[in-house]
Amino acid sequence: MKRLNIAHSEWPEQQGGLMICGYEWGGDGAANAGSSVNDTISCTFVNKELRYGPEALDWPYDKRIRKWFSLWGWPLDHENPGPFERSIIQTNWCDTQNPRMNGDYTLLWQPEQAANFMGHVAYFRPRMILFMGSKLIDALQAPETLEKFEGVVGKCVSPCRTVQRPFDGIRFKVGYQSFERCEVTCFPHPSASRGLSDSYIDLFSTEIRSRLNSYAARFSAPLSAGT
Repeated sequence: MKRLNIAHSEWPEQQGGLMICGYEWGGDGAANAGSSVNDTISCTFVNKELRYGPEALDWPYDKRIRKWFSLWGWPLDHENPGPFERSIIQTNWCDTQNPRMNGDYTLLWQPEQAANFMGHVAYFRPRMILFMGSKLIDALQAPETLEKFEGVVGKCVSPCRTVQRPFDGIRFKVGYQSFERCEVTCFPHPSASRGLSDSYIDLFSTEIRSRLNSYAARFSAPLSAGT
C-alpha cells in the first residue's frame, strides 16, 4: 500500500491489534490539524495531543470513543498508555476527507476505497474491528470485499446480524460479525449520528466488554515457572 492511513504512531502491538475504523477523515481531527503537527512525536490513539496539540483532546469523534471505552469497562490510560492502548489502530475505510461523507455513502463501495480498507487489514491483521458508522458493516458484505477479508482473517463463523435495544429515545442498530481470527462490531457514527445517546451505547456494554476481555487476554503476562 502507498502509505498508512492512520492518525498516530505505528507500534508493534498493532499487529493483530484493535482497529477503530470510521468512514473517512471528516470536519475535525488529524486531517485538519494544520502546519503545527509534529509527525516526529510518537503518540497513540489516546494521547494524540502530543503530536497535534491540546485541541486534540476535544475532537468530538475521539472524545466520544474514549468515553465509550470507559462505559465498556476499559478506560483508556491517557497518562501512561500501555500495550492495550498501543494496540489500537485508528483508520478509515476511505482515504478521503469530507465532513459526513457529503451524504454520499456509495463511496464506500468504490473499488479503490475498499482496497484502502483491505490494505490496512492485510497489513495489521486485526483481531478486533470496531466500525464507527452503521453502513461500514454493509460495505464489508460486498462479495469481493468479503472474500478478500476472509482471506486475511479467516472464514465467517457467525454471519452479520444487527441488534437494537429497548430505549426511551432514538434507537440505533449495532452490528456483529465473527470470523476465525477477528471479531467485528459496528456502531453508529459517534459524532455524526443525530440523537445518539451514550446511555443507549451503554446498553451493549456486556457484549462489548466480553469481546474486549477476550481480545486483551493476549496482553496478559504468562505466569512464571513455580507460581
